[in-house]
Amino acid sequence: MRRCRIESLGVSPPRRGLFKWGSVKHAVEAGKRCLKASKYLPADVQVLINTGVHRDEHTCEPAIAAYVQRGLGINVEFQGRRTLAFDLLNGGCGMLNAAHVVCALLEAGDAQVGMVVSSEANSDRKPDPAYPYPPSGAAALLDVSPVRSVGFGAFAFHTREEHADLYTSVVSLAVKRGKILLKRKAELEDAWLTYARAAVDEVLQKDGLSRSEVDFVVPAQISPQFLQKLPERLGLPREKIADYSKDLADTLSTSTFLSLRRLMDSGEATSGKRALLLAFGSGITVAAASYRF
Repeated sequence: MRRCRIESLGVSPPRRGLFKWGSVKHAVEAGKRCLKASKYLPADVQVLINTGVHRDEHTCEPAIAAYVQRGLGINVEFQGRRTLAFDLLNGGCGMLNAAHVVCALLEAGDAQVGMVVSSEANSDRKPDPAYPYPPSGAAALLDVSPVRSVGFGAFAFHTREEHADLYTSVVSLAVKRGKILLKRKAELEDAWLTYARAAVDEVLQKDGLSRSEVDFVVPAQISPQFLQKLPERLGLPREKIADYSKDLADTLSTSTFLSLRRLMDSGEATSGKRALLLAFGSGITVAAASYRF
């Protein structure tokens, strides 16, 4: 069976300018860059999944995926080709969840091209000081790899509900237009580190890989301290960790794919190299996936 691969990857990194972009703007910008780098046209995209958590004006309905679809001009007319567009929310792990779903659709033959997109933006006029994520966007076009060995391997998603209270995020309606209230307890990062190894072990076991066959670990850039501890917890050498935390902040649902873009731009991810993608979210959840370039 052929693998599902990332055919192109586009990002909209945090901006340093005076004017901040909203979540839809970042998602559309990332999607445009993704399509520009792709051989596919917007009309070729048959499924579009948005995984961004924090949205413009705290929009719940309609799905943000519909706004992104329109912004990218992906089969917006009733006649002709159709695109299934929907939101899939699982915090910081959402993009890997969506990639898993698209891969299943591609492998089943139900679609030939899919896009996974995410963005984060806090539209509150006076944001909660505890909210740490700068606005950003990321988008990946997925198709069936023409080379059997290239693309995604196994996925693993581990949720530990007994620690759900370590990370809570709600929109309070006590404030006019709503306000994001986010709480991350001090023990959160250590809990993620504790359970990351099990997710990695599951992926390696499913793919029949040893740790020595892993060339890179591409994690969400949680914090410099987190990434310093990660190698020991995973049982992998420090030099295999893609640590960009000094100049790339944690951006929640987009962080793993922004890090992957950075690795690909470095030229180190050459043909045949293997990477482990790691994401961390509420729940608490740790997500892992293998990828061969």
